Amino acid sequence: MSILAITAPHHSHLVQRLRSASPAMWWTSLAFLMACAICVTLAAIDPRLFNGISIWVKPAKFFLSLAVHMLTLSFGLILLPERIRTSRPAQLATATMVAMAILEMLYITYRAALAEASHFNTASPLAAFLYNLMGAGAGLMMLVTLFIGIQIIRHASPTLIARATGWGFVAAALMTLAVGFTLGGMGSHWIGGDQTDATGLPVIGWSTTGGDLRAAHFAGLHIMQVLPLAAVAGSRAIVWASAAAMSLATVACYILALNGIPLIHL
Repeated sequence: MSILAITAPHHSHLVQRLRSASPAMWWTSLAFLMACAICVTLAAIDPRLFNGISIWVKPAKFFLSLAVHMLTLSFGLILLPERIRTSRPAQLATATMVAMAILEMLYITYRAALAEASHFNTASPLAAFLYNLMGAGAGLMMLVTLFIGIQIIRHASPTLIARATGWGFVAAALMTLAVGFTLGGMGSHWIGGDQTDATGLPVIGWSTTGGDLRAAHFAGLHIMQVLPLAAVAGSRAIVWASAAAMSLATVACYILALNGIPLIHL
């Protein structure tokens, strides 16, 4: 019997549990993955550029990132006892996550279709208001992540993967909020160098000529996926090493960016 045949039932069971943990986040994640594919297709046929790259690259990345984020949160919910997972606070948290994600992507996609900036767009009072509203929504999504992480730490069985997931959520929320506040205060993710994605790293776009806070944002946010994956190895030492590595990477990328130094200089 092939490995695929052996593992397929387990994969099917995981999918069913992810879907039942939060149907709203599950279906929104699938819709976002489809929207990401549509944006990638549009990038190949629409010649318009913004900041030196296709106008559809940014919404594609955000659709993918938010889909992964919600699926990861759904995995965290699986670890909770049913009474906690189905409680009113948990349901309110997941509903908030879905609502904020949808509103954020509607705005980002709308601005992208017009070949205009969504983030840091203060060209008019309305644009400034909508940008601040989007920032508040992003903050709420991180608070939902923090809330679910705390619930896992408090109520889930004290297994290695539950501890890694709970603390991963907490660390991701706190570090992302910290970098996000800096981004809002700076008014740009670029610090020095070329103010364009045209000379940035392929796909991710991080600056190769100056500081770029997106690298710190990425490292801080995705610790919530790294720690549960590290726990699969069954070693507490690997989880701690991964947590330390991701935290140090976030701090290092943050310091480099603030000093106008690119993570990779091409």
